[in-house]
Amino acid sequence: MGTVENDVQPAVFPLNNALKILVPAILLNGLTIVGLVLTERSGFAMAVLAGALLPVTISTISLGLFSQKKNLTFKQAQAFMLYSFMAKMILIGGWVVLMATSENVPLIPFISSLLINFLAWHMSEAYHIRPLLADVVSENMEKS
Repeated sequence: MGTVENDVQPAVFPLNNALKILVPAILLNGLTIVGLVLTERSGFAMAVLAGALLPVTISTISLGLFSQKKNLTFKQAQAFMLYSFMAKMILIGGWVVLMATSENVPLIPFISSLLINFLAWHMSEAYHIRPLLADVVSENMEKS
């Protein structure tokens, strides 16, 4: 009896952790925006886009930066995550103030999109950073 070969081929362009969560998020947000545009609610579509833009960008950049860090101690990794979260809060706070003072952005769809995207991206970021953090902890245990 011969061996059974696996029909699954490796991806030609493997996605890093940041892109694995970026692609579905862009697709879902894009479908929402297209749906709103098709129903002639372009103001709501812009508000959804404005609410999604910053959480998607910040989490992708943070995850990309963290995955590139090598040989971090646990304290360094913890400090990176703390500073990343503080920067995220400051940027999002400024973004909310900017959008709230704009008369062209409907606040309810903006805030809804912002909260949904922030929570989803924050949880996804935590999920993808956890294995990287486990490597940091195991490397530090081996060194001691």
